[in-house]
Amino acid sequence: MQKENRLRWVILLNIIITVSQIVGGIVGNSMALISDAMHNFSDVAALIISLVAIVLAKKEATYSKSFGYKRAEVLAAFVNSAAIIAVAVYIVVQSVERLQITQSLEINNDLVIWLAGVAIIANGLSVLFLVKFAKNSMNMKSAFLHLLSDTLFSAAVLGGGLAMKYYGVTWVDGVLSILIGVYLIATSWQLLWSSTKILLQFVPEGINIPLLVEEVESLQEVKNIHHIHVWQLDEYTIHLEAHVDLQEDLNVSETHDIQNKIQDLLHTNFSIGHITLQFEHGLEGNKKLIQ
Repeated sequence: MQKENRLRWVILLNIIITVSQIVGGIVGNSMALISDAMHNFSDVAALIISLVAIVLAKKEATYSKSFGYKRAEVLAAFVNSAAIIAVAVYIVVQSVERLQITQSLEINNDLVIWLAGVAIIANGLSVLFLVKFAKNSMNMKSAFLHLLSDTLFSAAVLGGGLAMKYYGVTWVDGVLSILIGVYLIATSWQLLWSSTKILLQFVPEGINIPLLVEEVESLQEVKNIHHIHVWQLDEYTIHLEAHVDLQEDLNVSETHDIQNKIQDLLHTNFSIGHITLQFEHGLEGNKKLIQ
């Protein structure tokens, strides 16, 4: 509950920041301020999605949803990162166009500086609210990194406002906006790809299937292992299912020790937590490693 409550406070803070920066950016003719506001707006949406995902992930499994909503937070991370990239592309395009006319615009530097300072304080508080939850959750880590980047971007906007006020360098506003957009794309792409791999059930990083097969088949009771599938249900749990061809024809009760050996090996050496094995002996047919 503490995590949800902190998210609610962070959402409120970011709504205040977003509204103030949009109004200030329009009044002050600052694209850097508007681009930072767009980033904050995307974070508001991301935080709301993260909050909903946390609530859903706690729901129990049912007959119609046997896994429950275990992937809700992964899906939230995917949606959030995709939205950030879309916003970042928009920021870059608009900023390039703005650079062509920025010399003719009168930018209210005092307003830019003041609002950027407020955003730094509010985003800094948001970062402190979420820092301890960011270590163990892809969902919360994405929210934390977005808020941390917001703080840095607001600092960049502040620096740009100071440069324009005291040195008359009007192009800084547009250049900073482009840098913000490029950085957003770079940082969000990794999260988008990581969440995509989980949603598409790719083999998790660090799982070497040929090595896994070699170690399982080194057990004297095992002839071969085939039809292997390894995936992540969420960011915490790795699943494996496979067919295991045994050296001897055994009763079901006699396979328990073998199953425990394989499970211990897979858990210890590959951090696989949920394992489903189908034992076979003397069956002909397809023995492909990956089916």
